[in-house]
Amino acid sequence: MVIDAHVHLVRPFDSRGRRQLYTPNPASAEDYVATMDAAGIDRAFFISWSPADIPSDLAGKGIAPEDVRETLSREYALEALAAHRDRFHWFPCHLGPRVADHVALARDALRMGAAGLKLVLSFWGELPDDPRPMKLCGLAEEHGAQVIIDTSFWYLGKEPPIDPDTLPAGHRKVARRVEDFSDYLRHLAVPIERYPRVSFSLAHAGARMFTAEHALDVGDFIRRYPNVYADLGALDTSLPALDCLVEAAGADRVMFGTDWPHFAQGPAMDALIAAIRRPGRFAPRVAEAILGENALAFVKGRAPGLRA
Repeated sequence: MVIDAHVHLVRPFDSRGRRQLYTPNPASAEDYVATMDAAGIDRAFFISWSPADIPSDLAGKGIAPEDVRETLSREYALEALAAHRDRFHWFPCHLGPRVADHVALARDALRMGAAGLKLVLSFWGELPDDPRPMKLCGLAEEHGAQVIIDTSFWYLGKEPPIDPDTLPAGHRKVARRVEDFSDYLRHLAVPIERYPRVSFSLAHAGARMFTAEHALDVGDFIRRYPNVYADLGALDTSLPALDCLVEAAGADRVMFGTDWPHFAQGPAMDALIAAIRRPGRFAPRVAEAILGENALAFVKGRAPGLRA
């Protein structure tokens, strides 16, 4: 089984017939299912969000939130999940502080059978041990669900150093509260230790430059906790950093992921999978663990789709 542990889907057109503006790439559920079938991917972790969750990303692309409110929506997520019931584990990210009733929305999604929640904390000006994220992690534990955390560390202007005043509001706030990646991990350890029954995935393997040094740093942290994993979204699986991450974190903690539709369009998806299965690189059992078995362990065997 192959599972892509980091995917986004976008409604192709809004109610006025305007093509989605978020990405020039094919991005709908149907586009991704076609990619899955061509590449031999069985399931994916579908992370849905609203414009309120990623304001600095939209601003950087010159997109007004109201122009993508229908195409980046919870409603489309539910439509895609209903149309492809056996393909997606849902991780809603409609949880920004400015999202009205975000706690109620999270609870509702978990009651419907969402596999977990996705937190993009620095977009929201928060650290993992702030009261609101801690409450959301507790909500996940209450429902037997898991949590994907995007540190967005590569947006914080630490590597290389950037004047915090030049950063978007949320990232600027977080950048002023942490010294470096080790300091960020100190905050991340708090929910991980407080909620040991929740599996935590570090999106983009910690969201830093994918170097051997950085991979070893995050891998050492992951190995300390039996409930922590990393996904490979947006990362090049052919790089030696992957070997370092697997060695440091453990072969049972690294999950294949792409951050599609931003990456892995067309033949690039096949190349990412082939790099993991490259003869002589990993033992076959390790390659298959990275490509799917670890993701199954992360969701604790939960079936895809929502409850009837």
